[in-house]
Amino acid sequence: MSNGSMTLRFASLPRGHSTHQGHLEFVLLDAAEETEPHRVDVTAEVDVLGPRVHVRGAVEGKARSTCHRCLAGFDRPVAVAFECTIERGGAAETDENFISLSDNEVEYDLAPHVREAVLLEEPIQLLCGPDCRGLCAQCGADLNQGPCACRAHVDPRWAPLEDLRRRT
Repeated sequence: MSNGSMTLRFASLPRGHSTHQGHLEFVLLDAAEETEPHRVDVTAEVDVLGPRVHVRGAVEGKARSTCHRCLAGFDRPVAVAFECTIERGGAAETDENFISLSDNEVEYDLAPHVREAVLLEEPIQLLCGPDCRGLCAQCGADLNQGPCACRAHVDPRWAPLEDLRRRT
């Protein structure tokens, strides 16, 4: 990898173990199909073993998310790992962590592996905080800012349980 990119150039990889770093920015869609810009730093531990290159990557950074309860924007940390093995001139494999390339390939881009690792670790529900109170269902006020002026609407089907709670 060089110049902050996520591309391994086979001719410049030293034999044995080496460490490479890069930076990547990309946008993913969260579970609510909201765009999330990501800014991550990647450290790749690379082992060149003849025609095979084994990569263990650590990804750390931030994503700009929208809270699914109160709709506020917030930054959240991103920390994931990925691993893959690249073989030049090998037989075609279908394993997602094993990439077979022709002898003519001179480089390989790790960015898709980084994006996939981040996407697989993406939480289904994104919250600005564990105690987020969300929005009022009647007026839409942000309940994290304080109570709204709406009167509590009680579903009449719950009235017997409310009576029981008052008696105890």
